[in-house]
Amino acid sequence: MTDDTTDSTTGFSLQILGASCAVPNPDQATSAYLLRAPGTAVLLECGHGAVGKLLKYAGPEELTAVVVSHMHPDHFFDLVALRNYVFCHGLPKLPLFLPAGGPEILRGVARGMQLAEDYFDAAFTAHPYGEGLPFTSGALAFEPVTAVHNTVANALRITDSAGRTLVFSSDTAHFEGLVRLAEHCDLLLVEATSATAPVSGEHWHMTPSEAADIARRAEPRRTLLTHYDARHAAASLTAAAAAAPAADIDLAREGDIHVIGA
Repeated sequence: MTDDTTDSTTGFSLQILGASCAVPNPDQATSAYLLRAPGTAVLLECGHGAVGKLLKYAGPEELTAVVVSHMHPDHFFDLVALRNYVFCHGLPKLPLFLPAGGPEILRGVARGMQLAEDYFDAAFTAHPYGEGLPFTSGALAFEPVTAVHNTVANALRITDSAGRTLVFSSDTAHFEGLVRLAEHCDLLLVEATSATAPVSGEHWHMTPSEAADIARRAEPRRTLLTHYDARHAAASLTAAAAAAPAADIDLAREGDIHVIGA
């Protein structure tokens, strides 16, 4: 469902800039989402192709912050492009909220490109965060909870000044803390990367049925499946709907705007 009637003076909205998993879908970006609230525009995740997609809908000069849930390339690699845009256009530095260890990873990326370690400092002021370290950007408050992934990752409950809530799973395996975090939120943006269940062993992503279980038990008003392979999108949505028939579940589709609490 798309609703592009957000009132920028009072509303809270999510726009999908990229919903691909680590292997990008054709002509799409990996993880990237634009959050808007009064006086606030936050880029949540900055994966491959994120900045090009952002430029279709908003200027980087509108951003009040960038938030990255974890330091895997499909969630942060376009910080290089955003850094160049901010630096070359002479924009003020952006607050950049990173998981624990994130600033050190960015310095390592700069070294790997044979650039100065402070390459990213020209555009960003980094702020590490994690569970127990909530933060705010403008009208939005962020509550992080440690996800279950093969690197430090944070699920986020994001609340505006009117109490409207968006929960973002980040990349994660199914875990009980996500049910609690998402309980009765207005919109759940949840990953459904694994089109089929892993054969055995540890896994770090959810199947559509596992994502639907979170929705069934947390009872958000609406749920969007994201971080998916387009080849399996229809089947993933069918599986999720079968696992939680009473839930309002749809796919996150690039370009769509969803008004939180509408």
